[in-house]
Amino acid sequence: MPGKAFLLFIFCINISAQLIVKGQTDSLFNVLDVLQNQRPKNLEKIAELQFEIAMSYYQERDFQRSLLYHKVASENFLLVNKLEKYGECLHNLGNIAYYLGNSEEAIQYYRASIVEREKLMDHKGLASGYNNLANVYNRLGEYQQALEFYEKSLEIKEKIGDQKGTASTLKNIASIHYFRDNYVAALETNLKALRISESLHDSLGISFVYNNIALIYEKQDKWDEALSYYMQSLAIKEKTEDSQGMATTLNNIGSLYQRKKEFDKAIEALEKSLNISEKIGEKEGISAAINNLASIYEDLGQTEKAMKLFLQSQRIDEEIGNKRGMLLSITSLSQIQYVLKNYKESIKLAKEGIDLAKQLDSKAELRDLNGLLSKNFEALGDYRAALHHNQLFQEYADSVFNQEIERKTARIEAEYEYDKKLAIIQAEQKALELENEKELQRQNFQKRLLLLALFGIILIAGILYQNYRKQKKAKQLLEIKTQELEKANQVKAKLFSIIGHDLRGPLASLFMLLGLYRQNRLDDNEFKGLVPELYKNVGAIMETLNNLLRWSISQMNMVKSVPVPTSLSEKVIEIESFNSTLLRQKNLNFRNQIPIGTLVMVDPNHLDLILRNLLSNAIKYSKINGTITLKSLEKDGMIIISVKDEGIGMNQQEADQLFQSDLVKSKRGTSGEQGTGLGLNLTQLYIEENGGKIWVESEQNKGSVFYFSLPAFIED
Repeated sequence: MPGKAFLLFIFCINISAQLIVKGQTDSLFNVLDVLQNQRPKNLEKIAELQFEIAMSYYQERDFQRSLLYHKVASENFLLVNKLEKYGECLHNLGNIAYYLGNSEEAIQYYRASIVEREKLMDHKGLASGYNNLANVYNRLGEYQQALEFYEKSLEIKEKIGDQKGTASTLKNIASIHYFRDNYVAALETNLKALRISESLHDSLGISFVYNNIALIYEKQDKWDEALSYYMQSLAIKEKTEDSQGMATTLNNIGSLYQRKKEFDKAIEALEKSLNISEKIGEKEGISAAINNLASIYEDLGQTEKAMKLFLQSQRIDEEIGNKRGMLLSITSLSQIQYVLKNYKESIKLAKEGIDLAKQLDSKAELRDLNGLLSKNFEALGDYRAALHHNQLFQEYADSVFNQEIERKTARIEAEYEYDKKLAIIQAEQKALELENEKELQRQNFQKRLLLLALFGIILIAGILYQNYRKQKKAKQLLEIKTQELEKANQVKAKLFSIIGHDLRGPLASLFMLLGLYRQNRLDDNEFKGLVPELYKNVGAIMETLNNLLRWSISQMNMVKSVPVPTSLSEKVIEIESFNSTLLRQKNLNFRNQIPIGTLVMVDPNHLDLILRNLLSNAIKYSKINGTITLKSLEKDGMIIISVKDEGIGMNQQEADQLFQSDLVKSKRGTSGEQGTGLGLNLTQLYIEENGGKIWVESEQNKGSVFYFSLPAFIED
């Protein structure tokens, strides 16, 4: 099973600057005793001293005592109306609750501090509060809520020019993209943070980004690159004595060595990480190290020891509300139960894991858990359930496009190196320009050369202007080529998606079903019961292949129309007969209200495709027992045909975008039918090739009406 490295994407917690206040705790208590015995009492000074004591305990990682003195100080600050310090106490109480694993309590404190800081217009404090509040939601797996607060924090930090804080929040936003399996966006955001940290010479910030970039490389199985970044990150953290960061990176290094099957090195790194996390009381780090150690013992065949450690890790994650950690432990335990042939217990755990994975939108775990369920059900002889989960496994597996990730990663890295080189060139150019300006100033006293210098400047300006125009034109051409290339890449990606998903998925299901029948694991009655589903899948494959062929022909500009007078009503009758099986399956009422004798000037083969695709879509998105109606009318020499259904419809935004892109994005039908979007694209192309237009009117949950026009046949 996979390690727990992704749990240790480094978050940036913004603690008040006063958390680093140093002093002797005993002397502070002596002063506090004196102040409390004075009459009248000076509550403001007492609160400030209590706050200092709270900071001292925090430095010593004595969170319970720090929590106590923060609470007392906050109450006194509120009594003397020192709202700025009151808000700071609330914020620090949120930090302590977060480190103690009390997520809900941390949220309450952070929100309370934000309210106070909004009153005072404390922008820096607000940015810190939003960032740390987002960290809690991130831990809880509520990614959308976390992203909203991170973006609020980022907006404020950019506005007030807090570059270090901007880099910190960018790294946290990158974690959201990473947990959602969007590695390209995660890498882009991390590189933005790295640029800022490098410009500030912020070693700790650079080490954070190195750790996070290593995680992304590890996801792509680029182990040498990942290990290099981990080691660079660890070296900086050791130099700066960042204990928590050291524990995090050591845990990730241990996980990587496990994947490389270097178990001795993995155990050594993980035990170092665990010792550091236990020393500083970091529960999430403790759980991560224990989980990864359990995974290693599972690989080594020490099942009982592995199960004990997985359960220990799960209990810690449940205590601090860490859904990602819980998901990994549950997945691992389900796998072990399958290996032990405890199939029912394995299924129970896998279903729990799927619920968590859906909450976290974790496609990798959804893929693995559905694959595990398929194997469990096959072992129990429930082949229908096994086939269902195998299909889900295929769908989630197809959503991972590693080749696309690698291509885009290489592009981003190239852009980053280019930016660095460009900055050096611009700096050198700037220095050269300054030197030239000085030289011109020294020559200004030579009046005789003034006119010559001016002439030279004019000449150079003319040359520069000509060069500028050439460069501008070249840039415009490059942008056009780039757009064309991007469009071609989108088309290629769509084709690979269709071939890899819409064809491979149904074929995989068919292959598995026939395999089960061949092995006598399905009797004739069970096989016959699956035949309708099989027929539908094969039909979908045929339709997809036909549309791919037509679409390829259209891309080569080989679509040619040969219009002839064609009976519209007869064509509709033919298409109705062709789709009769699908109409019966949904018990749909088909109304052909095209007047007999209506003639249009169109290529008959093109009209077949147009009507077939529009009627197919109407069936796909219609509800059971619905009605599909075809009508026509003549207007200004054109025949306007409408195909109306009473199905799920679309919202206005979806309808407006339907004919704006080269490849239409397809939704599932009311009975789970999957399309490619090519059919509607071809329909538009063939209608326009025959001199007509297509448009749509639709309302959510009330159905759609597709209209298209074709030239009417007019006898001389």
